[in-house]
Amino acid sequence: MVKQKTPREERAVILDQPTKRPYGVRVRIHLQTAGSIGNVEDVCVSLNTGAFLFIAPTRTAPWEGGKKHLVTLEGFPTAASAEASGRRLVQALLWMAVSVDAPLRLEYLSYEPASVFERNRSSGTTCEAYGEVGYAPTVVLGELQEACALLKEPDEKLLLSMEIFCAVRLESSQRAVFLALVSALEPLAQEAPLGEAVNQFVAECANLLRDSANIPPELRASLEGSLHQLRQESIRQALKRLAREALPNQPEAPAAVDEAYALRSQLIHSGVPADLDIDLERESRSISAIIRDIYANLLNRSLAR
Repeated sequence: MVKQKTPREERAVILDQPTKRPYGVRVRIHLQTAGSIGNVEDVCVSLNTGAFLFIAPTRTAPWEGGKKHLVTLEGFPTAASAEASGRRLVQALLWMAVSVDAPLRLEYLSYEPASVFERNRSSGTTCEAYGEVGYAPTVVLGELQEACALLKEPDEKLLLSMEIFCAVRLESSQRAVFLALVSALEPLAQEAPLGEAVNQFVAECANLLRDSANIPPELRASLEGSLHQLRQESIRQALKRLAREALPNQPEAPAAVDEAYALRSQLIHSGVPADLDIDLERESRSISAIIRDIYANLLNRSLAR
């Protein structure tokens, strides 16, 4: 039986025998202000497991607000144990933010916010640069002038959809971007009735449900409400129809919207897609292009690009 080391003994191994504890895990966080973590610059905390927790500021791009920090947990014998501790670290960071009521955003490099590294291996030489691409003022201001003059009275659902869409790329993680993109379509979905035959079928089912004495009354009421929803399209069906009607020259659009909604459901219910090889950034670009074309159709405008 392996003897369990005390935190003091574990710390001694981490410090004096780094090859015995070669792995660490890091998480990048984005804060509104450094006050969210007590205005610390560089801090090292010894945890009761023996591992060492480091918090240090990191670079922020010129167009990004707030403060970014790198949180590192070091001192694990295997990559698997470091990965497991990384999940606990993420949970601890989120709870800390909840507890002190401070905004905190995780920055994802993959489907997991925590990434494992070898603490004894040099990171080598690195180089970092920033750049941005923009339009000429005549293009941007021309779009603004024409839109103010030519667009019809705003529709509230369309405004909400566009507001969500335009804020999407200010999100940091690929998952958040994709989820918000697909969510931007939902205000545009108008579920159509499925016809009298469906109404009659639903009514018959509702009558059978009312006559069922084995189902508690409160559950019967809930089930009856769900049954009545079957009289019209689901949001997913309505979105496919929206893509078909708004983009008649893009026959692939309805299937692309349907696949995006299915992927969104996977993320909502499981946290990760069924296929981990799916490139969420590419999927986001694809559905983003379709949504922009839908807006252009609904507003009777042409896109600048």
